[in-house]
Amino acid sequence: MAERHPRIDVALALVLTATGVAEAVLGLTGSPEPWYVVITVPLTTLPLVVRRTRTVAAVGLFASALLLQALLGSDLPGGLTETAVLVLMVYAVGAHTASPTTYVLLVAVLLVLALVIGVGPDPHPANFVYMAFVVVASWVAGVVVRMTEERSRLLGERRAMQERARIAGELHDVVSHNVSAMVIQAAAERRDQAAESTAAQTLSDIERHGRQTLIELRRLLGVLRIDDGAPLSPQPGIRDLDRLVEASNSGDLRVELHVQGDPQPVAGGASLAIYRVVQESITNARKHSHAQAVDVTLCWSPHVLEVEVFDAGPPRRTHQVPSSGVGLRIMADRLASVGGTLEAGRTSGGFSTRAVLRLEDSST
Repeated sequence: MAERHPRIDVALALVLTATGVAEAVLGLTGSPEPWYVVITVPLTTLPLVVRRTRTVAAVGLFASALLLQALLGSDLPGGLTETAVLVLMVYAVGAHTASPTTYVLLVAVLLVLALVIGVGPDPHPANFVYMAFVVVASWVAGVVVRMTEERSRLLGERRAMQERARIAGELHDVVSHNVSAMVIQAAAERRDQAAESTAAQTLSDIERHGRQTLIELRRLLGVLRIDDGAPLSPQPGIRDLDRLVEASNSGDLRVELHVQGDPQPVAGGASLAIYRVVQESITNARKHSHAQAVDVTLCWSPHVLEVEVFDAGPPRRTHQVPSSGVGLRIMADRLASVGGTLEAGRTSGGFSTRAVLRLEDSST
């Protein structure tokens, strides 16, 4: 969508330039203007091209051109074209500039309009009241849009931070489990060695470093857990997908699990990543789709695991803040960390999320 904005603004500027020139030459809203006024019309319309990227410069040029036209004795500031450009410009001030710049530009536009009306042929206060109402309404509309987009961005960042905190907790559990096993095995093997042997010293160092690693993990990562001191529980994995599917079934959504091929060994981190992808995909189907059924398919081969979550339903059309796509990015990053890839998108029949995990990469 962002790439289309420059084209839209260029098209608006060209169309309004043509209509403004025609309005001035033909006198569509008043008497025809002299040539030296007609050539100032593009100065009021062409700044639309940069109203999003260089809002201050665009508003400054537009306001200066309006004032110049009024000083030349033109009635054009009361025309339809300049009014349309004024609305678009002030909307851009509200939507693309923040405090205090947005307030300074708003006041500057109101002052210029007061001067334009004051030097015009009919300096009636009601004209300024009307134009001030148009300006403030356009500015408020822009501010509302900017605040809505900012809220959506902040919600996305908050969700990403919460998910990173959860991943940190999961990393703590997975790594702690493996390091604990290493420490226990090293301690057991050390007791079978002669106390002064090189092997015993080496195993003692392994045990000591392992215990120190566990302490640092709990200090650096364990603080991110939000579990109110609850005891640690094993992290879920592919083996728990049947329970996840069963728990996800409700009156308005039916979830089915299909398994093809013979299951292969999968490392703990990769198994957890697949579980989270399926969990997030089912949640997305419930939140963003009118689907009544979700199919979860695991396709096993000796070297690759393919997982697809498909819902055959149209997207929901709500007035809520649109999805920021943070969930999909987090799923993709999680899979990439264990050597997997993620593809997600809407198809002709619904929405599909497909994860591919190379088993030889996941076990390293």
